[in-house]
Amino acid sequence: MFALLFGVGFNLFLDRAQRKVDGLRVLDLYARRIFWLFIFGVIHAYFIWDGDILFHYAICGLLLLPFRSMKGRSIVISIFILAAIPLFKSYENVSSRQQSFESYRVAVEKSEKERSSEEQRKVTNWENRYSEKMFEYTDEEAPKQSYWQGVKHSLKEGQVFDGLFYYDSILFSSLMVMLIGVLLFRSGIFSDYKVWDYYWFIAIGVLLFGLIINAYRFYHWTFLDHEPILEFWQGWIFSFPKEMLGIGYVLILNGIYQKYLKSRKLGWLTGVGRTALSNYIFQSIVLGLLFYGYGLGWHNQFSRIELLVPVVGIWILQILLTQIWLRYYKQGPLEILWRILTYGFLKKEDA
Repeated sequence: MFALLFGVGFNLFLDRAQRKVDGLRVLDLYARRIFWLFIFGVIHAYFIWDGDILFHYAICGLLLLPFRSMKGRSIVISIFILAAIPLFKSYENVSSRQQSFESYRVAVEKSEKERSSEEQRKVTNWENRYSEKMFEYTDEEAPKQSYWQGVKHSLKEGQVFDGLFYYDSILFSSLMVMLIGVLLFRSGIFSDYKVWDYYWFIAIGVLLFGLIINAYRFYHWTFLDHEPILEFWQGWIFSFPKEMLGIGYVLILNGIYQKYLKSRKLGWLTGVGRTALSNYIFQSIVLGLLFYGYGLGWHNQFSRIELLVPVVGIWILQILLTQIWLRYYKQGPLEILWRILTYGFLKKEDA
């Protein structure tokens, strides 16, 4: 959902910037905005939470630039090309797994004395990976017992300082979903969903399909992880489950908002949207204080159901703090800083 809306924001920012400045200055503004997003992401990754996504999106944002002037048909072709890359990788993985399984099957039919050392290695590797295992919860210590221990871990394990500026495993899928966001924005559905004749049929269909393949995927991960994926169709439907579900949610929520909620006062919700960057970083800080060892150390102390209590509590806290902040300022603290860093070189009337 965030990737799709990032694509929408890409279009919005450039459209608004073109009304303020001309020519190459628009690209200069965009480059500055993306550069500082990357810096925010790196700081977040190394000093707060190493699961940051911002620096990855910043690189994707730069790669989006050539698509700004492309027509819809060219973008659709680009989306299919981007989707084909993970699908091809899935095909290769399943094909390799089939070959490994066949080698294992041949080797396991022999007695241990008849197997060569290479065949025994194949049997051992396969059974270590795909034998059914029992999982037990342990009272392990919460990670990052001190703040600086966490920073040292991030500096050691983080990829940015090694020159890896994006997550290669999701680069193509991220770009694909961002371009879908660009297409959806250009289609006009975020202003009036009725521009699509069969909007609800499409939205419900995408959401249901996303829910089904996600349920199947997570059922397999949870209960059947010891069963290898040896069918190409199974590998392919596992390639884009979260992307499909995210698109479905955006379409459904967009339709519900326009049909039922647009006339209602939702300032408490739109305020969180206007301060999304600040709330994203603030949530990481709060969760670190709750679950890491340098805070309350709640890691691995709650069931999924019990975790709903801190989840809802954090939501309520963020909504309240956002409303208080927006009484005095138009944007969140990081949004204000980001805007200053982006537009700082312009005259006041241009910004």
